[in-house]
Amino acid sequence: MESQGLNSDVSLGGREFHVETSYVEAEQQLVSRIFLSGQVISTKESPAGTEGDDAARHEQLQQLHNDLITEIEILYYISEKVKAVRHAPSAIKLGQVFLEKSLHEEAEGQLLLALEIEPTHPEALGNLGKLHLMTNRYDEAIEALKRGAEYAPEYADIQNYLGVAYLYKEDYPAAIEHLGRAIELSKNYIGAHYHLGVALLANYRKLDDESNEQAGDELTRALESLEHASERFVNHQIGNFDQVMALVREKAYDKAVDEFLLSKPADVLSRFFNIENEFYLKFMYGGKGKDEQFISTYVENLQRVIREHPDYADARNNLGVANLIQCRNLFLRSLDEFRAALKINPAFRKAEKNLKLAENDGKGFLILLRAILK
Repeated sequence: MESQGLNSDVSLGGREFHVETSYVEAEQQLVSRIFLSGQVISTKESPAGTEGDDAARHEQLQQLHNDLITEIEILYYISEKVKAVRHAPSAIKLGQVFLEKSLHEEAEGQLLLALEIEPTHPEALGNLGKLHLMTNRYDEAIEALKRGAEYAPEYADIQNYLGVAYLYKEDYPAAIEHLGRAIELSKNYIGAHYHLGVALLANYRKLDDESNEQAGDELTRALESLEHASERFVNHQIGNFDQVMALVREKAYDKAVDEFLLSKPADVLSRFFNIENEFYLKFMYGGKGKDEQFISTYVENLQRVIREHPDYADARNNLGVANLIQCRNLFLRSLDEFRAALKINPAFRKAEKNLKLAENDGKGFLILLRAILK
């Protein structure tokens, strides 16, 4: 094969991105990555083509390369669209996507836009707090998160983020309080169980007498929370989770806490459930509303997430919405077929009746879907 890789520089939003796509022979994979200042912000992979077919593989390599460039270009295009329509939920979702890609300035801009439109929006405040956490601005994070908790005391993510902020500020009682609240609101919140275990362990090591009753209770609760997290985490590649748990099992509790604190919130906070945001934005603003393959791939990804995390309520909700979108596309296709039948035979009364019924009764369904997506 003459070319084993492709390289491109792309300028967007005042940023200089580098896109690199290569063939990994050992894994028979094509891998494309976007870099910003040497950091990978997005990756796309595809199985390599037929072995020995260099021309076909090069074409596949070029396609993957172009697809990833298009994805980042669409993201900045959508950013301008969202600024123009001033739709707070879209700004929040876009802020989350930018945050996942470590594009912090863009993320903050979208979240502040959302708060300009809806100053008390708890999801915007929660994500702004998360952004401040991931950029190690703990006091600003706490300020935003406390506002979010005031408007939405039932929002478990905000309580978890508050707990993490206090944990890194070494205010362990406050961390324990908020993390415990997150678990009360969502008993299967595994990340909160992990953070609570570390906070309890950190508080335990500060107590003067390890034999006193409070210290013993703290240690017992810490080990229970950490073991619960260990049993339920499907993906252990979160921060240095495995290293922390290994030290806990060796009863090296001081070292376990120190090991946890070596990772910053950007590494510790889970970021692997963002597929809904990109789907929504591309569906609403990127011209993907009728792309059946795009929607089918999204449904398959949600089904995979649910298999791995059956108690993840957001994924179940998002799959319900995706199923309605598929119904909507099938409904629109049905209308097209009724119209085609009438074009072929204008006197076809049954097709005329079906079209009128579908157009009249289907309006309620389309209004419902628009309300859900709003």
